[in-house]
Amino acid sequence: MQPIHTRLDNSAPAADGVLLDVRNLQTHFFTDEGVVKAVDGVNLTLKRGQTLCVVGESGCGKSVTARSILRIVPAPGEIVSGQINFRKRQGGSIDLATMNPKGREIRRIRGGEISMIFQEPMSSLSPVHTIGSQIMEAIMLHLPVTKREARKRAAAMLDLVGIPRASERLDAYSFELSGGMRQRAMIAIALACEPQVLIADEPTTALDVTTQANILDLIRDLQQVTGMSVLFITHDLGVVAEIADEVVVMYLGRDVESGAVDAIFHDPKHPYTRALLQSIPRYGNHDRRRLYSIKGIVPHPFDRPRGCPFHPRCDDFIAHKCDRIDPPRQFIGREHSVRCLLYAGAPELNSDKELPS
Repeated sequence: MQPIHTRLDNSAPAADGVLLDVRNLQTHFFTDEGVVKAVDGVNLTLKRGQTLCVVGESGCGKSVTARSILRIVPAPGEIVSGQINFRKRQGGSIDLATMNPKGREIRRIRGGEISMIFQEPMSSLSPVHTIGSQIMEAIMLHLPVTKREARKRAAAMLDLVGIPRASERLDAYSFELSGGMRQRAMIAIALACEPQVLIADEPTTALDVTTQANILDLIRDLQQVTGMSVLFITHDLGVVAEIADEVVVMYLGRDVESGAVDAIFHDPKHPYTRALLQSIPRYGNHDRRRLYSIKGIVPHPFDRPRGCPFHPRCDDFIAHKCDRIDPPRQFIGREHSVRCLLYAGAPELNSDKELPS
C-alpha cells in the first residue's frame, strides 16, 4: 500500500504538463420536447498541479461538463461530439469520450485517477452505510489491500481531512454528522486513492461562511501535499480569486472566455465576464447606488437565441451582427481566448457565416 502523503505517480510528467484536455465537447439531452444542448462546444485545459475554476450562472452547463468528463451523464443525456483527452498515471493519453461509460476501463479511472466531490453531500452519501464502509469501498475497488488495511487507510483519510476521533467516526452514518463533517467525509472518499484530478462541483454551496473557508483551505492544503490538479466549479468569483490559476467562464453551454486568473480579473474581454465582475459586492464601498445586476436571465434551453447566445443581455450588443453571427473562439493572447465579435479577427457578416433563419 502506498503512503497517503506520497503522490502516486509512476510516470514522467507530460512535456506540456497537461493532464486533461477537453476540446469542443458537446453533451446533449434528447427529450420528448426536443434536444437540450447542455454543453455545446466547451474547451478547457487542466495542467498538472493546477487549479482551474469554471464559473458561470446556474444553468450554464458547468456540472454537466464535469459529469461528462467522468462519463456519468444521466439518461437521456449523451456526449455527441468532442474529445476528453486524459493522461493516465501509467503514461499515455486516452480519449474518455470514446469509452463505454459502464466499462471496466472508465471505472478504473473514475475514483482512481479522477475523483469528484459532489455539490450536496447529504444526497451523495448513502444513509444506510457507515462513512467508513463507503471510504473502504473506494479503497478496495482501486487498491490491492486487505479489509483491515482499507479500514486503517480510511481512518487515516478522515484524520487527514480534519475529522476528530477519526477511528470512531468510521462507524458513524451520514445523518449523524454536521454539514461540514459530511463534506469532509466526501473529500476523504474522493481522495482515498490519491487521484491525479479532483473535480469539485460547488463543494461549499450549502455551508456557512466559516466552514466554506475551512473546506477551501483543506482542498488547497491537500493539493500541495498530493500534487493533484483541481477542477473547481463555482459561481462565487470571490472563491475564484482566492484559489484559481486559470479560469473558464461558461455561458449557455459554451466557454465564452478563458485565461489566467489575473487576465480574467484585471483585463476581462467578454461582456459577460465584465458583467459578472461588476456584480461582486465590494467591501468598504459607501456608494449608495444599487448593486449592478445582469439584465434578463439565462435563456430556456429550448429557446436559445440566434447568433451570440449572450446578445439579448449584452450592453455592447451590435445590431444585425451579434444577433446573426455565432462568434468563433479566438485567441487574443497566448492562452487567453474569447468568443465575441468586439475583437479583431471576428468574421464579417456574409452568406456562409450568417445563421439560418
